[in-house]
Amino acid sequence: MFGAHRDIWTARKGFLPNALATVVAQVASVLIALGLERLRFPEPAIVIVFVLGVLVTAIFTDGLGYSIAASALAVLSFNYFLVEPRLSLRTWRHDYPQTFMVLFVVALIASYLVSELRKNAHQRTEARMLAEREQMRADLLRSVSHDLRTPLTSISGNAEILLEGGDSLPGPTRDRLAHAIREDASWLTSVVENLLAITRLEDKSVQLNWGLEALDEVVEEALRHVHDDGGGHTIVVEPSDEQVFARMDAALVVQLVVNLVNNALIHTPAGTTVTITCARRDGMAELTVADDGPGITDDDKGRIFEPFYTERGLAADGRRGIGLGLPLCQTIARAHGGTLAVRDVEPRGVAFAFALPLEEVLADE
Repeated sequence: MFGAHRDIWTARKGFLPNALATVVAQVASVLIALGLERLRFPEPAIVIVFVLGVLVTAIFTDGLGYSIAASALAVLSFNYFLVEPRLSLRTWRHDYPQTFMVLFVVALIASYLVSELRKNAHQRTEARMLAEREQMRADLLRSVSHDLRTPLTSISGNAEILLEGGDSLPGPTRDRLAHAIREDASWLTSVVENLLAITRLEDKSVQLNWGLEALDEVVEEALRHVHDDGGGHTIVVEPSDEQVFARMDAALVVQLVVNLVNNALIHTPAGTTVTITCARRDGMAELTVADDGPGITDDDKGRIFEPFYTERGLAADGRRGIGLGLPLCQTIARAHGGTLAVRDVEPRGVAFAFALPLEEVLADE
């Protein structure tokens, strides 16, 4: 029932722009025709102006009905404004009815051909988009199947060693194997969460779970899901001077922060500091994840948001990811009406800044 009401509203919403385009095209045709008549252009040239007006209507409106209406309006306008007696739908010349009929038929055929061309172009665009989506799915399956094999093999092998060795294995060896299993499982969990988030955002029927959230609390929740691999990194959270609120889907923004922090941990050496800040900036709520690592080259900056692209163009492996984290972050940012930008940090490092519309909250709220 709600879907039907939504379709009716969409149709009504599209009527006004289409009707306005039809009227504007006809008014412009009349004005141009009157100008050409004053310049003593021949009548066939003036008739062509009305045919062109119908073609413009067919180009800028949806549906053949507007073109039919434009064809009828073209005949009436020509008769009313340019045929004696002026400002009347009567005519004194016996050959004008045939002229009107020819004008209507020519305009109708031309508008029909334009509508068919637009329809075919739309179908080709949809077919191309469908082919691109299918290609993306194929790339996704191929990349995932290839890159999941390494951690799954590692988990299986380490678990088999633990089961067969049992208590005979030294304590440090058991701890090392258990740690490796945990890290591989954490990586798999991160990949699955990214895939689920991408699927959710691509499904247009799924609505975001909007809610008013404080960025500091979102960061706190995200850090519970960050898996440091023991690389000696330091994560610093700089609290904001005042609470920064924004409307968002908290689960998706948490995933965005997790991806940005994990990305910094993976691509920076031991001893690197990852700093997370939340602030108000130019009427936006901005969350920044910065590091003091080696940074990103200009070539990589232009491609890091492409699906399946990994830094320096190297093939992804089980440890470095499959090139979905940053594209997902950008998709989440756009879904919230925000932006995700990358910039250099002085003297070295890189920062990812996620900005979304700021929400003002009163003290009593």
